[in-house]
Amino acid sequence: MKVRCKIWIKCKSEEEAEMLNDTIKIDNERYIESKATGNYIEAEAKANDILSILHTLDDFLACLSLAQQSIDTAEKMKNDEVSASSSS
Repeated sequence: MKVRCKIWIKCKSEEEAEMLNDTIKIDNERYIESKATGNYIEAEAKANDILSILHTLDDFLACLSLAQQSIDTAEKMKNDEVSASSSS
């Protein structure tokens, strides 16, 4: 059985979609193809069975979640620095 799954993930902006996709693209080789289109990440996974595609999507989404958390943390730190310097 061949299984194919397409997903679209809406990001806050085009810049965020590109940054997230670039970050996770390295881990996607051979298993899932993704690209940033506007403020979306489009991803397509193909596998020979349902369990394989489930593992692929789980790994992809876990990597995406970690990348998102890293970006959010970096933005928060940047905003905290700006607030601290403007209150000095």
